[in-house]
Amino acid sequence: MDDIINNTLAFYEDPATVKHREDLGGAAFVAHGWYSATRDWARGALLMEGAGLSRSAAPLRRSMIEHALALSWLTDAHEDVLASLRMAEQEHLRKLDEAMAGGGWSVPPGLIDSLLDPPATGSREDANLHIKHLTQRLAQPNVLVAWLHETATCHATLSSASRYVSTWPGEETKGLAVGDAAQSGKDQIALLLLLASDGFNNFLVGAPWTDQLADLERQFAEEVRSGKP
Repeated sequence: MDDIINNTLAFYEDPATVKHREDLGGAAFVAHGWYSATRDWARGALLMEGAGLSRSAAPLRRSMIEHALALSWLTDAHEDVLASLRMAEQEHLRKLDEAMAGGGWSVPPGLIDSLLDPPATGSREDANLHIKHLTQRLAQPNVLVAWLHETATCHATLSSASRYVSTWPGEETKGLAVGDAAQSGKDQIALLLLLASDGFNNFLVGAPWTDQLADLERQFAEEVRSGKP
């Protein structure tokens, strides 16, 4: 699995070796940012994996899931997706403005208002800003399951506490646990890198990674079937 991960990361080690499509406007820039972030999260998750902290890398893997899906979404309807993203960004700015009000934050006068003008209207893709709808739109129900699994330990929940607690109140024996070592997350990291790369490949002139990705995906499937680490 290490070779698959390393070979996939190598695709975009030097962005100057590929040319981004100019006919997609701002979508290519967004795709570059999303793909670059996904690669960084993969590297971070691998470092944590090597330190025996695979379970604690759940937030990184969750972000990889979201952005790998988003790259496929952006490929499919880039103009509508960008419109929905602008609307979501403005909604975030409004919430931020409300949260900062009266809190002593120093914000240049008129900055937030300038970012909210003109108001974004969104698009028919607005519902797919929510990952449940997006996985349905992209016919990826198993990815939703993976996202929910990772999300459960990204927040203050019973799931995030469970690996450190051997028993719960009301049981005969109570105690704490250090948390046993998690199984390797490299399969998931490799799969998400391949999914993200497949989406980003569509934003490059000539989709230059197509054949290499097909070979890596076949290799991935073979290694998963064989149980090879």
